[in-house]
Amino acid sequence: MFSTSKKSILNSKLNLKPYPYIFIKNLLDKKSLKELNQILPSFKDLKSKEILYQSKSQTKKTIMPDSQIYKQLKKNKYFKEFDKLFVKLKPYIINKFRREINNIVNYPFKDNQLKYHSSFSIMKKGYVKSSHIDRRDHLITIIFYANSDHTKGGDISIDELKKKTKIFDIFPEKQKIRSKKTYKVPGNSCLIILNTPSAYHSVKKYRGNTDRKYFYCVYDFPIKNSGALKLNRKKGFNKNYFWKNKVDVFSNKRKKIFLTE
Repeated sequence: MFSTSKKSILNSKLNLKPYPYIFIKNLLDKKSLKELNQILPSFKDLKSKEILYQSKSQTKKTIMPDSQIYKQLKKNKYFKEFDKLFVKLKPYIINKFRREINNIVNYPFKDNQLKYHSSFSIMKKGYVKSSHIDRRDHLITIIFYANSDHTKGGDISIDELKKKTKIFDIFPEKQKIRSKKTYKVPGNSCLIILNTPSAYHSVKKYRGNTDRKYFYCVYDFPIKNSGALKLNRKKGFNKNYFWKNKVDVFSNKRKKIFLTE
């Protein structure tokens, strides 16, 4: 699993426009992917008491590593190996973005200080996500799709603002954004984003009848109480001191709409 994934990272193309990212069509070897998918739960399997986050549209459920169902999954050797995969891949992923990190980041850190966090989500038919940038304490965002019907929408879009700006809106108006590149996301595909202030991305409406299962993983800046486990957006995680360019929420109304999608 590791050797195949490492090779995929090293051989991947680093896209620089509109911001640094890489897209990998096949991250894992076929055997590991098959074994992983055989043990992953379905949308119906994720009961309310185990769910950390469920969209208001009832089209997405998320669980964290401290949940009982996640702990049960880790008893499987393939899942356990996968759970450690992006920790092992961290130096290769960081080095892939090294030059861009040095140019854009405004927060000194050492690679071994970066905190790793992950979650597992399942989306079903009807899920959509408007354009946004992720929390500011994330240096790098990784989205790995274990299982996905890529023929039924749900494409991920790499977006950019139509006009230049000095301050980036975290939840921009639809008419101010344009898509620069869209990717179909079959099972085993992986998107890795350097989470710059201009790293806008969105998800087109998913029309498939098959559960789309994916892992959301991040390398976080080394600050106190950082990480997805806290899910606390009131402690400065969206402030500007991590990056040279500033961000802000221009409209609380758009923020509420985004959070209820």
